[in-house]
Amino acid sequence: MPIGPDMEIAAVAIALVAYAAYREWLRHQKRTLIHRERLAAIEKGVNLPPLEQEQKRSSWNVQRTLLLAGLIWLSLGAGAFVTLSAVIASTANAKLEIPPGIQWIGLAPAAIGVSHLLVYWAGKRREQ
Repeated sequence: MPIGPDMEIAAVAIALVAYAAYREWLRHQKRTLIHRERLAAIEKGVNLPPLEQEQKRSSWNVQRTLLLAGLIWLSLGAGAFVTLSAVIASTANAKLEIPPGIQWIGLAPAAIGVSHLLVYWAGKRREQ
């Protein structure tokens, strides 16, 4: 029985799922080992160092990410509005069928950017 392209795709998909499952199993085994070690240390009364995940989480700056995302979305929205406005203005005499008011599509990403910036400023205020 010849192996067709459908069988090859299925084999690759199965291999990818198996690989992902194996990685998750290894992660679970690692977490179980860390948990057992920490329980043993608590029973002995030893002070525990912070977990690697806790250190990563504290170094990840959510506020900086919100600011960056807000500025990117705001820039994209403003750029889309200006670009579409220029395209509409330049094609006024041409026979292209561009619906009037299409430039307002840029308002959606700009609003997303403003909401990111509002969350950023609220978080900064709460920190102080």
